[in-house]
Amino acid sequence: MTSPSLRSGLLALACAALAACASGQPRIADPAETARAEWSSAFAVAVQESNAGRHAVADQALADYAARFPASSDAAEASFWRALYKLDPANATGTPRDAAVLLDSYLATPAVARRSEALTLRRLSAALESRTTTGVPMSAVIPRPDLPKPDERTKDEEIVRLKEELARAHAELERIRRRLAQPKP
Repeated sequence: MTSPSLRSGLLALACAALAACASGQPRIADPAETARAEWSSAFAVAVQESNAGRHAVADQALADYAARFPASSDAAEASFWRALYKLDPANATGTPRDAAVLLDSYLATPAVARRSEALTLRRLSAALESRTTTGVPMSAVIPRPDLPKPDERTKDEEIVRLKEELARAHAELERIRRRLAQPKP
């Protein structure tokens, strides 16, 4: 028979040994936690690359994430953002058709966070695609922000034209005044 103090000492030693063994083993990561951490990284890369004008690299970062974690909720989000970047007029590699395919995939996923936005973008991609097939250039559909808008340019040109016309009318009026001010022979 063992004494109670010996028993409690052996129990403490066994617990310590088990704890040491358990802490020595590598921790198995939760797949959802890994997918979430990877999403944050992939999305940050995509935003940075897109802002730098490297849309193909941004697209690849999101596509790689979706391929690695197809069951995650963020895989659908990757489709949404890829579609959005494909619709960017600055993206030389994206087309409205590519965006439409990605948006259809996103919308086929139940309970997505941006359903309303995706539906709007889907309609936009369809409108852009129809204009592209009719020969209207993309720059006419979505003007570049660094260029003046067509109606702004028209307003500025109209103002200049009216100022010139007003100056000619003033000059003509002055000529008539001088002529009337001269004595008659």
